[in-house]
Amino acid sequence: MSGDDHPRQNLNNELQKIYGPSAQDHIRWEVYSQGPPNNLIWHATVYIDDMNYGYASSRTRGGAQDEAAGKAYDYLKRERS
Repeated sequence: MSGDDHPRQNLNNELQKIYGPSAQDHIRWEVYSQGPPNNLIWHATVYIDDMNYGYASSRTRGGAQDEAAGKAYDYLKRERS
């Protein structure tokens, strides 16, 4: 599998490069679902230092988190280049 298959891990690795061992102190997730139990939509927002770096919706919790993490990772990479 390529690194692109693990967006949350990619984001975590990038945050480790920036913040070192305190990386987890700089990230916060907001994850919730909406809709009827048989048709849930999951929403995930990732905050880095209380700034919104990525938001996504998906039919699964993990899918929403992965997509939001991918957006945050891309934003961080652009910001640092």
